[in-house]
Amino acid sequence: MKVQIPLLFFLISIILYSCEPEIKENERTAIEGTVIDFEGNAIPNIPIKVKTQNLLLGEGSTDNIGSFKFTSLQSKFDELTINVNTEGGNSSFGTYSIIYSNKPLQQGYNLSDITLRRKATLLFNIEKTSSENNTLNWSLQYTEPFCEIYDDEETSQNTSRCYETTSLIEVLDTTNPNFESEIFSVQNTTAQFTYQLNDAEPQTILIELTEATNFYEFEY
Repeated sequence: MKVQIPLLFFLISIILYSCEPEIKENERTAIEGTVIDFEGNAIPNIPIKVKTQNLLLGEGSTDNIGSFKFTSLQSKFDELTINVNTEGGNSSFGTYSIIYSNKPLQQGYNLSDITLRRKATLLFNIEKTSSENNTLNWSLQYTEPFCEIYDDEETSQNTSRCYETTSLIEVLDTTNPNFESEIFSVQNTTAQFTYQLNDAEPQTILIELTEATNFYEFEY
């Protein structure tokens, strides 16, 4: 038994060592930039985090003039993600991520101006109030409150998304009569609600998202 214990510790050490993050010793990366809103105003207290393979390498936040500058660890992976404001679900602004991949990491990243859009919440509710056997086909188009940019040109063309339009599509009937959801979009944009009741002509309603929290109810 005394012979086996050192061997066990040796095996555990190998496993732990193999799981350690591959960080470059004595190498760092400078991260800097400015965060502004859609009107060009500086946004203070916005968190910025640098990650690779879900490993946190460094973090900072914007000052009172929207600027940030901090030093991050360097990883041996040729992949780096800079997340701007991705931690705060309660933040009044959307999120922005820049993914660097398939290229050697740089000694510094100057991101210049990053624009965050103000979030808008749409409390969206459809309720069946008629006793008739109705079917409602509907869709809702709205702007997503985030940017995800790939620095690699070939990947960027196919994968990057920045405040794009997305859609919800549903069919409601007597077995599934109602719909209720909290939808996150971008302030001062327009959501487009299109519906078709039974075989009638489709109708479109524009919902202006002018407030931080907006309400829309539809009955059929």
